[in-house]
Amino acid sequence: MLVALSMAHVNAHSQQIVSVEFVENISIGIGQLLLVTLGVNISLDTGVDLYRITYTTTGTDMSPDTASGLLMLPDIIDRELPILVYQHGTTDGRSDVPSNLDGGYQLGAIFAGKGMAVIAPDYLGLGTSRGFHPYVHAETEATAALDMLIAVHSYMQEQEIAWNEQLFVTGYSQGGHAAMAFHKYVQENVPELFTVDASLPMSGPYSVSSVMRDLAFRDEPYGFPAYLVYSTRGIKEILPSLYEDESEVFKDPFLNDINTFIDSGDGLFDMNERIVQTLVAQFGSSVPKQIFVDSVLNVFEMDEDHPFNMALKESDVVDWTPEAPVLMLYCPTDDQVPFTNSILADSVMNANGAENVSSMDVSGGANLDHTDCIVPALNVGIPWLLSFVDAPTSTVDLQTSEVLIFPNPVDNGNVRIESEESIESIALFDLDGRMILERQPGQARFQLNLSGLQRGMYVLRIETGESQSSHKVIIL
Repeated sequence: MLVALSMAHVNAHSQQIVSVEFVENISIGIGQLLLVTLGVNISLDTGVDLYRITYTTTGTDMSPDTASGLLMLPDIIDRELPILVYQHGTTDGRSDVPSNLDGGYQLGAIFAGKGMAVIAPDYLGLGTSRGFHPYVHAETEATAALDMLIAVHSYMQEQEIAWNEQLFVTGYSQGGHAAMAFHKYVQENVPELFTVDASLPMSGPYSVSSVMRDLAFRDEPYGFPAYLVYSTRGIKEILPSLYEDESEVFKDPFLNDINTFIDSGDGLFDMNERIVQTLVAQFGSSVPKQIFVDSVLNVFEMDEDHPFNMALKESDVVDWTPEAPVLMLYCPTDDQVPFTNSILADSVMNANGAENVSSMDVSGGANLDHTDCIVPALNVGIPWLLSFVDAPTSTVDLQTSEVLIFPNPVDNGNVRIESEESIESIALFDLDGRMILERQPGQARFQLNLSGLQRGMYVLRIETGESQSSHKVIIL
């Protein structure tokens, strides 16, 4: 709950809205179609309005800066809204961010479609802010989000958009780390400003100095050595004296690709592909530590008190005691972020006395990599987080009954719908979010006449008792 703005924090950061630009609306139909296509079993309640935000903050050099992010609001606001901080995952670079409708902003938009005000900061060094992005740096991940939250909260008051005084946070991958960093920072540093009600970090590198560092410095192949470049250069943004020039740290075969990325701020994944190719060509396999100059590697590996290692420790978000519920979701076969990050954080937090912290494997026994894990994490995580929202709120899809729709595609005008439970209502939406028809069958089997509709794709929303599901229907 926002009690009163700390003058020390306000004076230090001067969080103010610089500009608000309406970008576009995502209709409920298009949003629902996207979810159905992805396999996310969540039904939206509204469309979503997207606003590009710029706001004042403090840069990595401790000077005033202007940062950017995306504000996502339900396009129908008829109640007080909870606020969600959505922290995005690792992106391709400076321009691949939520404010540019990139950077995985759609994950945050799902929550806006469920009746939440969602802020998605671009992070420092990305979007409009100065400098190079301090990758996986806990404090700036937290303060960029906090400053945007303060600025947007003031904007919502000006627009008479009521807040229900609940605050949530979520994110996937780097966003999982950033979500945990935000929660930790708010609880430990500015409890007089906000209280987090629940947080949902997913597949995050919470143990930067241990699990992730060991992954980078071991003698085994790893497919994402660019992350090591990104975090090393990011630490230099916070500690300029770490080294003078990249040639002091990285071996010559990699310097051109590394400097190209650093100079442009974009192209992380292209750089990763080229580094992997060079590692294989030079050393026979993609062992990330081979990118370092030998003398630097020896210091990084052996000196625990070196500023590089100390900086990594400061970005760990494992050893603390959350006061609000935390659910960490993961897949054991994650190829980018080892699931042991979640297991370690869970163990340490519970040993510290946390009363409502847990971690969960959402893979269902399947061999899911880092990308594949997103959808099952959302299917588990979204209902869990929404279950903490105070009424009045939209229906949470905790379960979905089996529904059969056939034929689909539809070519004769009639489609048959069969469910395990009695079907209370059926609604068909076009891709602009307009309701085309609505029925209340009151039975488990029903035939729906779709003749006369234009060819194309539609979204069929079906409610059975306490369950709700959405399905893609194609009319030929």
